[in-house]
Amino acid sequence: MNISHLILNSSIAQGLDIIGDRWSLLILREAFYGHNRFEELIEHTGASRATLTRRLAALIDNDILFKRPQNPGSNRYEYCFTEKGLALSGPSLLAQQWDSLRSKNSNKPSIHHSSCNHTLRPKAVCRQCKQELLYDDVSWNAGRLQLDQQLDEIRLIHQQRRVRESKQQKAEADDLVYLIGDRWTLLILIVSFFGTCRYDDYIKQLNIAPGILAGRLKTIVSGDILSRKLYQENPARYEYKLSEKGKSIFPFIMSLRQWALEQLENKAPSPVLIHKPCGHALEVDVVCGSCDELPTPEEILLKNSR
Repeated sequence: MNISHLILNSSIAQGLDIIGDRWSLLILREAFYGHNRFEELIEHTGASRATLTRRLAALIDNDILFKRPQNPGSNRYEYCFTEKGLALSGPSLLAQQWDSLRSKNSNKPSIHHSSCNHTLRPKAVCRQCKQELLYDDVSWNAGRLQLDQQLDEIRLIHQQRRVRESKQQKAEADDLVYLIGDRWTLLILIVSFFGTCRYDDYIKQLNIAPGILAGRLKTIVSGDILSRKLYQENPARYEYKLSEKGKSIFPFIMSLRQWALEQLENKAPSPVLIHKPCGHALEVDVVCGSCDELPTPEEILLKNSR
């Protein structure tokens, strides 16, 4: 079966292979914050020199970043966004807003939209009807088999990735980069978005080891992304439901999907996801919440509070 039109399809699986690990996401976030020199990226991401070198090379190879001398004739470089990389500004703005509103870490830059002269509060909207994108307003118009196949695709893309949690990473489990950058956490969120809520169903659909699932669910619940509720007493069994905080990750995932479809495949919108208020196939824009206009990268000003 052709899986090119699924919610997190082969296109976004490829996109996640490019940007979907924690170090790459951290590098991109810090680059959007204006930290685009090697030593700055070392300081603000915590990556080792070898890890940073590898991730920067991969982002350059995939046309997300390019490097240029800091000054004419200099042998020191800064890492700048290509057009494909700049197109990630929408997902990056949503991720920054999610962190600033919901994370305990308040040491993040504020964002200003120069066009309307207001603080930029990004908002994901349906491209057709311009309504704000909400989790409950999107329907999944496909069968279970298709979802299972796309999960297999993402697992295959990421099967070589093994991320070891440091103490810093555990402390920042409430940070969207660390949630999305872990492949198992991402897959648990995806199937939760489409109705999975019981332990045995997670095991069956994700083919995940029980120990890994238990650990990820514990982290997700502790971050108030999922809530846990007893539905059977003997033996004790629980259901895991998306909290409002968990649902608020959905627009970010959909904006990342939009970037992947447009930048990696350039295909028509998927008929699988439907925006129920207008009935159109889902396409997503990220606009300024003050003026409802699409901000260009040149209009986004970051005021660093670090």
